[in-house]
Amino acid sequence: MYYKSLKNISDHEIADCITLAFSDYYFPIKLTEEELPVFFSTEGIDRELSFGAFSGGRMVGFILNSCSIYNGQKAVFDAGTAVIPEYRGQGVFTELFKFAKQRLEKCGAERYYLEVLQQNDRAIALYKKLGFSVVREFSVLTALASDEKAGNEKYDDVRCVGFGKFAFDQAEHCRCVSPSYEHSTEILKLNPDFYDVAYTGDGDISAFCIFSKGDGRICRMGYRSMTDLECILQYLLSVFGKITAKNIDMNEVQILEMLYSVGFTQTAKQFEMAGTISCRQPE
Repeated sequence: MYYKSLKNISDHEIADCITLAFSDYYFPIKLTEEELPVFFSTEGIDRELSFGAFSGGRMVGFILNSCSIYNGQKAVFDAGTAVIPEYRGQGVFTELFKFAKQRLEKCGAERYYLEVLQQNDRAIALYKKLGFSVVREFSVLTALASDEKAGNEKYDDVRCVGFGKFAFDQAEHCRCVSPSYEHSTEILKLNPDFYDVAYTGDGDISAFCIFSKGDGRICRMGYRSMTDLECILQYLLSVFGKITAKNIDMNEVQILEMLYSVGFTQTAKQFEMAGTISCRQPE
């Protein structure tokens, strides 16, 4: 068994390993070679700071890392970790993680973050053994548009612009819901063309919602008026039919109550976990 960066590993090999490793998960992931670059770009994955485990020339496990500013610190985020079924229980991930952390120590990052489903007791125990602790709880919610709210004729006050054209300075008085790493400002800025912003208010924004153009997935929310934010979500439901709000902090009680009232239901719960990366200088 040996470990190395994914910098020079082909998209085909990585995609095959990801698909096989996640094939029996609660939320299976299937990636083609063509889809992999988009996935890497959306998540901000750095191939040079991502690592694979190899046996006999075959890739059998991986850690996909993104590096950005999060919570005011330079941070690394584990955007995906798995080992293919036949190599589990052999300490592959533990050794791969040790290998990865040694190299991450040289990149200047201070904190290492990851997310894990709350029912995944085995993974949580392993991460705690490796020095991670729970820092936040997230809710993943999904809603379907009801027939009586189909159409968007009721939402004349809602406007949409591209992420890069939205006047964030006009939303400075909005209370912003604290995002998870993948929805943080620096990560969204990597691919501004992937996102639109729906908002209400003219000159002084009363509510806004950053969402994925492709499927309406909610990335960020801010509001002065909860009623206006609710109107924006109903508008998005009328456009997309089904939308997901991923990783809403469980401490955001008012936001969660509003989402439930609009028709969202909880589909999963996750922990955000964090560990420290020793910041030593390269030799």
